[in-house]
Amino acid sequence: MDSLPLLASGDSRLPLPEIIYKQLRVNILDGTLKPGAVLRQEEIAKLFNVSRVPVREAMGRLETDGLIVLRPRRGYAVTELQQDEIVEIFELRMVIEEHAATIAARARTQDDIDAVEHLLLQMEALAARSANYDNQWASLNRDFHSRLVHASRRKRLANIADTLRDTVEAYVRMEMRLTGDVSQALREHREIFEAFKAGDAHGLAMLSRSHVEETARRLLSGLRQKR
Repeated sequence: MDSLPLLASGDSRLPLPEIIYKQLRVNILDGTLKPGAVLRQEEIAKLFNVSRVPVREAMGRLETDGLIVLRPRRGYAVTELQQDEIVEIFELRMVIEEHAATIAARARTQDDIDAVEHLLLQMEALAARSANYDNQWASLNRDFHSRLVHASRRKRLANIADTLRDTVEAYVRMEMRLTGDVSQALREHREIFEAFKAGDAHGLAMLSRSHVEETARRLLSGLRQKR
């Protein structure tokens, strides 16, 4: 726990529970805190030099997000998913992101198009050998999909999609590190963006569903090979 990288100093102006929540959330999503890792409140409080009160509040938010679980008599741990749970989450993502894409293609604004294109261009320009490439690409990838869904202007729908995506984010990044190949994902992203830009509701919906399905296939294949 004492090896966690600290967030930028600008975050120190936030309330303590928010600082702790953001720090732990980042480290769960980027894999620094791996699935199954035990989170002891007293250790986290010591790391941030705070009482356990803000830690408890931050942990409650992370539990609501589905990123950690409270185990009886053992405390909190980073959520560890079984294969059938991963399959279920991706099945839900297929339905939700397909539906969101249909709406987003009709509701998107020029600002949405520009923002999604900017994220895509950043991903395409990112050098594979650059420092911290995996986490940079994964963060852009998450923002790309989140911005697409949020273009639907359906707040609850977007929040559900973000929560589901975050629940499996550590596993998606694990698969990326195992294969080291994002070329197919980039091609799919380009196709998704072109449909989004054109306002092609049916095409965007089908591409979004197919992309989630293909991501799940690669992830499950990678996890099986790892075993």
